[in-house]
Amino acid sequence: MGNQKLARLENIKIKTQLRMVFLFLIVIPIVILGLYSYILARNNLNAQTKVSIQGGVNVISNGLDNNAKRESDVLKFFSYEEALRYKIEHAKEDPFSITEEMTDNIEPLIWYFIGSDSNIENIKLYSEFLEQSHIGEFISKPTDETIKKWYEKCHDEYDTMWMVDDDGEIYIVKALLDVNTSSKVIGMATLKLKKDNFFSIINQSSYLNNGILLIDEEGNIVGQKKLNDEALDDAVIQDIRDEKLEKDSEGFVVSDKYFLLESNEISNGWKLYYYVDRNEMVADVFSLLSSDIVIAGVIFIIAYVIATLFSRRLSYRIIRLNDAANEIKRGNLNVRINDEGKDEIGELSDSMQAMAIKLNDMVEEINRRNKADLLAKESDIHYREWLFDFVVERNNDILAVVNVENYTCNFITSNAETVLGISLDTLKEDVRSIATAHKAEGADRLDNIIMSSIKSGEAIILEEIKFENVKTGEQLFYRGVVICTYDDGGKRMAIALYDRTQEIKRNHQLQEALNAAETANKAKTSFLANMSHDFRTPMNAITGFNLLIEKHADDPDKVKEYTHKISLASHNLLGLLNDVLDMSKIESGKTTLDIKEMAIGLLLEEINSVISFQAKAKDQEYIVNIEEMEHDMFMGDKQRINEILMNILGNAIKYTPEGGRIEFRIKETPSSSEGFQNVEFTVKDNGIGMKAEYIDKIFDAFSREETGATKSIQGTGLGMAITKSLVELMGGTIRVESEEGKGSTFIVNLRLKAVDENDVDFWKGHGISTVMFVTENRTQTEQLRAAFEADKIEILDTKNGFEAIHAIENCNSAGKLVDLILINDILSDMTAAELIREIRSKDRRNNSLIFVMAENFAAIEDDAKAAGANEIVQKPLFVSNLKQIFEDITSRAAGTDNKEEVVNPLQGMKFLAAEDNDINADILIELMNMEGATVTRGCNGQEVVDMFKEAKEGDYDMILMDIQMPVMNGYEAAAAIRSLETEWAQRIPIIAMTANAYADDVQHAFDAGMNAHVTKPIDIKVVEKTILEFKQ
Repeated sequence: MGNQKLARLENIKIKTQLRMVFLFLIVIPIVILGLYSYILARNNLNAQTKVSIQGGVNVISNGLDNNAKRESDVLKFFSYEEALRYKIEHAKEDPFSITEEMTDNIEPLIWYFIGSDSNIENIKLYSEFLEQSHIGEFISKPTDETIKKWYEKCHDEYDTMWMVDDDGEIYIVKALLDVNTSSKVIGMATLKLKKDNFFSIINQSSYLNNGILLIDEEGNIVGQKKLNDEALDDAVIQDIRDEKLEKDSEGFVVSDKYFLLESNEISNGWKLYYYVDRNEMVADVFSLLSSDIVIAGVIFIIAYVIATLFSRRLSYRIIRLNDAANEIKRGNLNVRINDEGKDEIGELSDSMQAMAIKLNDMVEEINRRNKADLLAKESDIHYREWLFDFVVERNNDILAVVNVENYTCNFITSNAETVLGISLDTLKEDVRSIATAHKAEGADRLDNIIMSSIKSGEAIILEEIKFENVKTGEQLFYRGVVICTYDDGGKRMAIALYDRTQEIKRNHQLQEALNAAETANKAKTSFLANMSHDFRTPMNAITGFNLLIEKHADDPDKVKEYTHKISLASHNLLGLLNDVLDMSKIESGKTTLDIKEMAIGLLLEEINSVISFQAKAKDQEYIVNIEEMEHDMFMGDKQRINEILMNILGNAIKYTPEGGRIEFRIKETPSSSEGFQNVEFTVKDNGIGMKAEYIDKIFDAFSREETGATKSIQGTGLGMAITKSLVELMGGTIRVESEEGKGSTFIVNLRLKAVDENDVDFWKGHGISTVMFVTENRTQTEQLRAAFEADKIEILDTKNGFEAIHAIENCNSAGKLVDLILINDILSDMTAAELIREIRSKDRRNNSLIFVMAENFAAIEDDAKAAGANEIVQKPLFVSNLKQIFEDITSRAAGTDNKEEVVNPLQGMKFLAAEDNDINADILIELMNMEGATVTRGCNGQEVVDMFKEAKEGDYDMILMDIQMPVMNGYEAAAAIRSLETEWAQRIPIIAMTANAYADDVQHAFDAGMNAHVTKPIDIKVVEKTILEFKQ
């Protein structure tokens, strides 16, 4: 019992000691310091503020006054300049004097003042006595409205005036008076101040957060330094303008919001107002009180530390026990309490230790049971998450749960980023960003629909939503629902978008198929309407002339004439069919290109041989120009390029009247693609031309401009459509320029891969080591020269006949032979024929080959050949043309040697032919019999295969295979023959003979095992040439 009383007594003593420490060390000093600071601030705040402001006001007003006087004196200086004033007054009578005065005296002074006084921005003089609008930079007539107003005011006030313009700029204005009476205003001087420099003393003055106002005589604010509180600045200005200031005798104002001191008027009439925020001043005064509080706080901390140490010494065991209790509360049930005391505190420590051990055992048992339950629930959750992800990842449906307050996504399926091309972070941050991929406008946009649903709280069902993937541009179609709902977190929005892309695409495909079918049906009708007349015309000719042949069968001359016309009509009909088939092939996308090495020179030779003949028949001038052609060999489809150019040139011939002019230009330029060159073909004529509105339609199928000049010209209107399609298939461009009545220009640009080849062996094999050129125009033969130089061929250049003869004489003297001489058809000193005769007379061995390069064969051919020329070659001349000529010469020489030995190349040959059409079979057998060959016919592929199996090696030399046949087609028959295990089946040549004339048809034939491909209708010369290539 005594111990309990003692403990209570000790507790009371500890509390009493702590109260005394806090009372004497903290509370009493704080109260004393606070009272002292309050009294001090109360008595001294207004007086200290007034004294502080007065010092600043005196400094600023004196500084501004000095600046004002100095700048006024500068301006007055100009008003005292009698010479200036006199010459301004007489400026109209003697303008030169005022110009001289300004240049020699006034302008240097102005520049001096501007350069030496940082407050001056500019000085200008104005006078209405000037004849001109201005003289130099610093004097002019008053034209600006503000200047005019100040000028008028000078008539009433001669003294210095301080003005402010509409932009807030400050000027000093002084009237300029006449010299004699000083009573007449003859001008005005103005000085513009640099405000930043002039008022710099205001900005440099700083007392706490002070404000300064400068107000002129008219109440305008000419200078101001603002406080951090704009509202207080506005209140001060309003009180000054409303004259609400309650000033003492020294101009000091004490307000609830501010302290203000008004200065005496400055010499230029301005007044200075200096003010500070009262609250800031009070805060400054009471900063001393804050310092006292800080000191008291430090004392409090020291006292607290002392009290803590003192209380720990008295109650150490209780603190340890309390710490143990806190550990148990935090869940640390393994805490150990070491208290060796035997009193009540010790007993309490033992009881708490036992309780901790018991609780620890209970917690371990609970954790064991919870862990088992948690594992089971986690397994179920993981399965559900996996199942959800599995379903979502395998379709493009999008689900989202949205916070209606800020449009952030609490959840959104991860496939949204892949489907829409919008990052998940962007969608999660604001679900309305999904509208970026939504192809809709206004209220139909998905972001507006989402906001509308949140506002109304109603579910919105969207039957069709069109999205476009932001990254890939893929079109997507969805059905969706937007609905607001509630959960534990409050109001939420659910968005469900179900993918209908495949369904919509299938519907679109069905619709497109339907539209295509309707279009195809209309195209058939249009085709028949467009082609009916063109097909009937040659068919009518064929049937008509057949009747005439029957009637005049006994007249050979007429039969020959009629058969010739039937042949022409047949070729015309074949051309029509080829155009239609080409167009059909192009439109179906089945046209392929046969890319291989091609020579521009040989291409031109083929084209020129046809076009020059047609142009000559119409008495047209046909000119071929080659510009900057570096290469001759390119990779390209020669047949298709030939078709393109023949179409364009053929049209130029048709639509250019007799006596017209057609120019064909070829130009090579570098391409941006390595290894490729741009080859530009230009066809220009001076024919009938086209109307501007028809130029855009010229490449449409079945399109022709129907005019009086074109009605007599036959054509399907397919040629240019085919041409454009082929050009685009090659990756090129075609454009047309035309003017009605003046002609047309077609420009085709193709990007072709250039082939560089040196062929020294070719020239050596033909005995060519030295070449002579006889021409004044080097550009025509530049490409030939480069090729010869690359092949190490020696070149002799001569400009005319005399130089050529002299060079040949030198070669003869040196014992050197000129192997090839290329002579231009036009020379300056003699004709080409005369030069050839001269060369032949000096070259007794007659070993030199002489070629004449001519544009017009007919004009020179007879004379040149008679003089001894070996060949007449068409300009422009390419390496490929030259090589072909040498090959032809070699072939003719070989043919001459063997002429007596060869009777008929097909004589005695035996053919197995597959042909299901009786008429075609009769024609083939008759043509082959005419050549001395025999033909055994099979009516389909299967018959031919069976006949070949039964035959012995040597029974047939070749197989001629039709393609489209019943039972078994030609491809299958050729493959079946090649599959036989005999050496003869592998070796015997098989030649396809079919109307399928496209590149992929040729490839199909090769793939089936055939050796060559000949198109119908049959040209016996082509058949013979092809057969001879494989004759064994």
